[in-house]
Amino acid sequence: MEFLPLKEPPKGVPLFPTANQIVSMCQRAFGPSVRVASARELSGGTFNTTFLITLNDQQVILRIAPSPTADLLWNEHWLMRREQQIQPFFAALAPLMPRTLLADFTHQLIDRDYIFQTYLVGERWDQTADRFTPEEKLRLWEQFGSITKTIHSTPGRIFGGPYPAPEFQTWSQTVLYHLESATQAMLDEQLDVTDLRSVLEILQTQTARLDMITQPRLMHGDLWLFNVLVSHDAEGPTITGVLDADRAWWGDPLADWTMFVLAMEAPESHPGHARFWQAYGAPEQTPETTFRQSVYEAMHIGTAMAWASHHDDADTVERGKRDLRAVLKRLQSYAT
Repeated sequence: MEFLPLKEPPKGVPLFPTANQIVSMCQRAFGPSVRVASARELSGGTFNTTFLITLNDQQVILRIAPSPTADLLWNEHWLMRREQQIQPFFAALAPLMPRTLLADFTHQLIDRDYIFQTYLVGERWDQTADRFTPEEKLRLWEQFGSITKTIHSTPGRIFGGPYPAPEFQTWSQTVLYHLESATQAMLDEQLDVTDLRSVLEILQTQTARLDMITQPRLMHGDLWLFNVLVSHDAEGPTITGVLDADRAWWGDPLADWTMFVLAMEAPESHPGHARFWQAYGAPEQTPETTFRQSVYEAMHIGTAMAWASHHDDADTVERGKRDLRAVLKRLQSYAT
């Protein structure tokens, strides 16, 4: 087998996958007689170790989760197991999402969770965006809005989750848990949590505004251009793949990561975002929705600041401080 890791395995790290382990994993998934031509590690991921596996009759994707002893943040534990729990609820997007061929959490062949998935044709949108004409870009944003709406149209029975992540009976309990966890993560990184604690104090007196959300909805949790595959034919570009639903959870669609990123730039200044909202359907801007959106912004900013500090990204930490202070001022005006 041709084994093509991105770099030399780190010295003293025994859990880095070896060529022999990958062959053994392929034999478990596809039978002892399978012929493995190559295993090429793919770049661009920031969490799992991902290989494109070429077999004698097909290409498949092998995703290997971090080691159980890895230094992870509160929201990064058991992501692959969570993804397998929630994957059936993405049935409405089945043609666009990779199918799981084998999920192995036994740690018998390697002391890490891993899954084999079908290989989807296409290139990452964020890596090809400059190739498209303005009209082609708008077409993609419209498709993106429709896809996001399809995800958010799927109802659930519980908030938070999926197992083994905590599940809750109410939406306010879920958001409080996320904010408290983000606060602790920031403390662990020795960041100032004064503003995030102030957000928590406001929310603890305003839980009824969150509990207006009584129907959990499916959220992807990490849906942006880097997790979207695009193919181009004579009719133009088309979204052909939606990847990495391992951060999916249940709640208010306005709390999805996609909505947070969109909120960072006004639609009128970005034609693509405006086309997204045309396809998705812009939410009605009431005092209740603007309050909830501000709470979700604080939640995401706190989580992002902890992640950035953990990965030595000082610029994101500083930007987060400014953004969090602005969100707190908004919430203080809504709460009065």
